[in-house]
Amino acid sequence: MLEGIEEDPAAAFLAQQENEIAGIENDEGYNILENGEVPAELQIPEGLHPGAVNRVVNGEVYQESNGTNDSAAATCQVDGLQSEPESIRKWRDEQKERLEQLDANSRKQEAEWKEKAIKELEEWYARQDEKLQKTKASNSQLGNEYDQK
Repeated sequence: MLEGIEEDPAAAFLAQQENEIAGIENDEGYNILENGEVPAELQIPEGLHPGAVNRVVNGEVYQESNGTNDSAAATCQVDGLQSEPESIRKWRDEQKERLEQLDANSRKQEAEWKEKAIKELEEWYARQDEKLQKTKASNSQLGNEYDQK
């Protein structure tokens, strides 16, 4: 500090930002060099959507291509960059086994329920048929008695 003069941090920050932004006058927001060229890091690669921000369009990352569209190679490259820890891989395998076991148990239980439902339905039909036969016999007997009178 010079003899009681305090520097305003906000003013200093704004001045610094104004200096950095001085080259931005283009409608598209690119930092144009004095000779009119766009710096290489700000140029849009061929085949990339102009609305891409940091090579991302609609949440999808676009990487420069070496001319091949081999998805397996791209997957290997991503796997190499984002290898997951052993603990996560182990947890994922355990969860997969657990879910497979739960699915198997669910299928077994569903089959048991179906068998039980079929058996109960057959028993119900048998009871209904028995009741119907008794009702027919009773009605037939009542009809015969009525006819005799």
